[in-house]
Amino acid sequence: MADDRQAHWLSPQTALNYARAAVQVGLWASERILINQTFPNKSAKVLELGCGGGRVGLGLAKEGYNNLTVTDFSPVMVDMTRGVFAEAGMTQSATIEIANACRLTYPERSWDGVVFAFNGLMCLRGRADRLEALAEIYRVLKPGGKFVFTANDREKGEHAGLWKSEPVLSGCQNGDRWHETDSTPVFMHSSTESETHQELLNAGFKIIQSPLRSEVAQENSSVKNFAGETRFYIAERP
Repeated sequence: MADDRQAHWLSPQTALNYARAAVQVGLWASERILINQTFPNKSAKVLELGCGGGRVGLGLAKEGYNNLTVTDFSPVMVDMTRGVFAEAGMTQSATIEIANACRLTYPERSWDGVVFAFNGLMCLRGRADRLEALAEIYRVLKPGGKFVFTANDREKGEHAGLWKSEPVLSGCQNGDRWHETDSTPVFMHSSTESETHQELLNAGFKIIQSPLRSEVAQENSSVKNFAGETRFYIAERP
């Protein structure tokens, strides 16, 4: 199990934890600000990847976005998200389906925006998967389409000091680490701003901004308990 970098996201307990967050945490203030700034048209065709238990998708639907497709590679997560939307009486507010960020089946240039919230891009199996996902996201975005995501920053986050002495795991790159959670261990990459900028540029994106969450808004205690400091990235397909 410790060698299976996707097992965490297939766990019913993980899905239940993320479904609770959809109800108890909701959209972060910083997410609300940046997503509304990036997609001012509430009818924009927006694809969410790595939806977890539906926290961001449900939040966007409540914000009035009416052309949402909410996805995850994990059938357990997708089922949980459908339940969360049904419980909120918003079953018709979004298309909810399975999609693998590394192998999207959507046509080229078909989306106005893509959202990959709460460090989801960094929870893929490693750099090769991350680069595949970036290429796929670029492919399905329309010219001028925007990509919004977050990533732990190992130079500016709460654990920056610890990262300086963190050993590089076998078969991994600097920043790769297994983290303990309430359900099962999760594999995650913590990047630096310059590292992620370079990956975006190599994929063809234009970088718009990359603020730390704390630079965007002061979050409430529920958000801070759910997720520590992270960095937002907003990029565009030229």
